[in-house]
Amino acid sequence: SMMMFKIMSIPNADKFFSVVEHSKGNVFLRLPDNSQCDLKRDRTARQLLQTMRPGREGLCIALSDPQDFPEFFRFMMEADDA
Repeated sequence: SMMMFKIMSIPNADKFFSVVEHSKGNVFLRLPDNSQCDLKRDRTARQLLQTMRPGREGLCIALSDPQDFPEFFRFMMEADDA
């Protein structure tokens, strides 16, 4: 089962994509129309993510491997410090 969480901001896209790259499983961006795109494999998805402003709703990220979550959590915590 997918693990889903929301990211409210991505102050450092390079660092975010580094976390994505090093994930064991797939990392999906869930779009407003409920479709999703694979941030690991889909270059268009990456460009889309960089143009999207999370806003109040945040960006919905889905992980195929829940063990990848701690790294994303760390990224979000560090983002709050910045």
